[in-house]
Amino acid sequence: MASNARLYLIDGSSQVYRAYYGIRTLTGPSGKSTNAVYGFVNMLRKLITEQRPEFVAVAFDLPGPTFRSELAPDYKATRAPMPADLVEQIPWINQASEALGVSILTCKGYEADDVIGTIAEQAFECGVTTAIVSPDKDFFQLVRGGISVFNPKESGTWYDAKGVISKFGVHPNQVVDALALMGDSIDNVKGVPGIGAKGAHALISAHGSLDQLLANADRLAQKKYREALTAHADLARLSQQLVTIRRDIPITFDAEALRYRGARRERCFELFSELGFRSLLSDYAPTITTIVKDYQAVRTRAEFNTLVTELKTSGRFAFRLVCETPVAMQTTIVGLSFATSAHRARYLPLRPQSLDDCADLNLGQVLQTLKPILEDPTILKVGHDLKFDMLVLARHEIFLKGLDADTMIASYLLDATQTNHLLETFALKQMGYKAITEEQLIGRGKRALAISALPVSEIIDYAGERSDLPLQLADLIKSPLRKNGLEDLYRQVEMPLIPVLVEIEHSGVKIDSAALSTQSQRIENELTTRRKQIFKLAGTEFNINSPKQLSEILFEQLKLQPVKRTSKTRAASTASEVLEKLSLVHELPREILEWRVLQKLKSTYIDALPKLVHPETGRVHTSFNQAITATGRLSSSDPNLQNIPIRTEPGREIRRAIVAKPRCLLISADYSQIELRVLAHLSEDESLIASFKRGDDIHDQTAQKVFGSKSNLDPNELRRRAKIINYALLYGKTAFTLAKDIGVTQQVAQKFIDAYFAGFPAVRRYIEKTLSSARETGVVKTLFGRRRFVPDLTSQNIKLRAATERIAVNMPIQGTAADILKYAMIDLHQKMAHRASVILTVHDELLFEVPQEDAEDIASLIRERMEQVVKLLVPLTVDVGIGENWKDAKI
Repeated sequence: MASNARLYLIDGSSQVYRAYYGIRTLTGPSGKSTNAVYGFVNMLRKLITEQRPEFVAVAFDLPGPTFRSELAPDYKATRAPMPADLVEQIPWINQASEALGVSILTCKGYEADDVIGTIAEQAFECGVTTAIVSPDKDFFQLVRGGISVFNPKESGTWYDAKGVISKFGVHPNQVVDALALMGDSIDNVKGVPGIGAKGAHALISAHGSLDQLLANADRLAQKKYREALTAHADLARLSQQLVTIRRDIPITFDAEALRYRGARRERCFELFSELGFRSLLSDYAPTITTIVKDYQAVRTRAEFNTLVTELKTSGRFAFRLVCETPVAMQTTIVGLSFATSAHRARYLPLRPQSLDDCADLNLGQVLQTLKPILEDPTILKVGHDLKFDMLVLARHEIFLKGLDADTMIASYLLDATQTNHLLETFALKQMGYKAITEEQLIGRGKRALAISALPVSEIIDYAGERSDLPLQLADLIKSPLRKNGLEDLYRQVEMPLIPVLVEIEHSGVKIDSAALSTQSQRIENELTTRRKQIFKLAGTEFNINSPKQLSEILFEQLKLQPVKRTSKTRAASTASEVLEKLSLVHELPREILEWRVLQKLKSTYIDALPKLVHPETGRVHTSFNQAITATGRLSSSDPNLQNIPIRTEPGREIRRAIVAKPRCLLISADYSQIELRVLAHLSEDESLIASFKRGDDIHDQTAQKVFGSKSNLDPNELRRRAKIINYALLYGKTAFTLAKDIGVTQQVAQKFIDAYFAGFPAVRRYIEKTLSSARETGVVKTLFGRRRFVPDLTSQNIKLRAATERIAVNMPIQGTAADILKYAMIDLHQKMAHRASVILTVHDELLFEVPQEDAEDIASLIRERMEQVVKLLVPLTVDVGIGENWKDAKI
């Protein structure tokens, strides 16, 4: 045995309790506590990673009596029983230890301390030094030349003999005697009454041992020690036996059995998946280097011809474009990856230098050959984010057909609350496979390489996974989609929506850059005027964009009272909500707010949009995100055209700059009060339903229900407040928030809410029923089955629980409205092929570009189809407008 070999013996019992109390309220998919397991696993992983042990084992106590309980029946009698939710974690802790490759040591009738003491002694005799991993001071008695204590709690502190003396005050061979005097209240070891740690250390240091101390007890100078030791000598000797760690119990050190050979990856992945330890899974999942696969590059014309034949006859294949950048309307194709069967993929590189044996096989020729296959609807296509591939292909006049499965969309439907729906994330969750990430392939940040700069040999595995994994996932997702009632939503809504979004993004919107330039100058002039006013109110010039300088002006110079502080620096906050409150007592915060709005409009839209005009199309192309919002709504990015404000005149002027192309007009079609209509349908409130069927103004109806017919409020203010109340309840707002929105006290706001529910009683019942069901199931659903997980409805955190309640109330309503709009988009896409183009969607609104001569007829068709696309208990109504620009078309 090598003299420098080291055995790590872990005090499992103490580490389990440390983990249990160190991490609270962690539960697994089964609903059972997993906090102790998670903490214990992380301790083991950290120890193994940092110490790289040659030998390692963990010792646990076994249930039942030990020799110490025979010596003293009241031994550990005062210790509270192990918590029930910790007891049920012990089997998992044992399984985790073994999965991580750490042997478990126990011995009936003895404690873990005795197991460690005996094994450490035997290991030392075999030439193996031992590190006892524990924060327990009792182990100091075992320290000697080849045995030390390692305390992970104290940032990994090591204790040899000198360390014990420094920490505990006596030599290791005197620790037992000091402990015998001190006693241990946790284990109900009595010790000698009246002698604490300081006294015990001093007495043992002076007399050398407990035996010597007791032999000379009657000659001690201090009366209290003399009397205590004389009266309780037997108790001291019993305590000495109880605190002594045995080194001779019937257990044998087997070096090979304790040799660390690494974790059992498959078992770790299986167990940690069961326990819900997602952050650990990627370390144990199979990877490209551990599986059997057949990924190859297509390098010759003959190989390409073979691939073409295979795709033609496959009936179904998965594919992915490997591109230079993630911006579909600007990127270039680097290669294509195809898979027709699991664990087999072919990567077709399309850079000229890649096809050494067929230099005449260029991108154009390849795409022309593949075009009939990609456009054949009878050959089914599988992918992950097919919208991206379709957009890039559309720029090359290839219009993909035969969409069968998009695993990104499936991931989104199965759990819309996930952080992301990347292929590697979904593959890890569904298949237990760790895929190569783009960052691993090309690097990160400024040091990232262009993928086209990499040798083909380095791309093959990454590209192969991009088609092979979706092909495998496409079959795996069928069961969970069906089981969770999501198959219809997947097949009838989300998959058919993909080509609709492709058309919208490919079409883009036309921008009147000259109008934006004029507006930019006008806004700049206004910003200059406002800047002067701000400096006048502040009494000095400063950087308005600097939170620090603004804070100094507001709170030091003007002596305004800080409303809140930042979480990191604890400096007085200058956030918008703070300025809103401060504007009630001073004019400057209001000026700052209005200046910020104008500056953001100018930088985000007015100055930015002309720079985003595509050089080939002359239009601006936004990207619609189908798998981001948890409610099912589409979001827009690069640029975000859904966030252009409509309530301010500058915002409306930006919409004026989105115009129709020559000889065309824009049609805006906007569902009227769709979320309130959905609420009426879902709640089945007779009063709400009757109001919508009569065509009443629902806000006027709410005003009557809440404020009565004798209110002295101005009719416009009355309607404004009723509208706020209607939508506040849609979003689950409380009296506290509503009070701020309409400028009344919280008590008055609560009266308004009570009056609303008295007027619409079925709405209250619907909300209560929704919350009750969600607490039981952990999910809320739309009318069409879209779901969102709401696990925090039962959280002990009051704020978190309240926020989740608002989500649970709103999601079925907003999500159903989003689903209805998607149904309408799909229907209109099919009915109006080649007659009109959807160029934008903003929440409940669709914007079309149509030939001027057909505008009226198409507008009528749009209204008809949108109003009839689904049947609710109340009519759907659509406001339709026509104009040369978005502002004029918007009614």
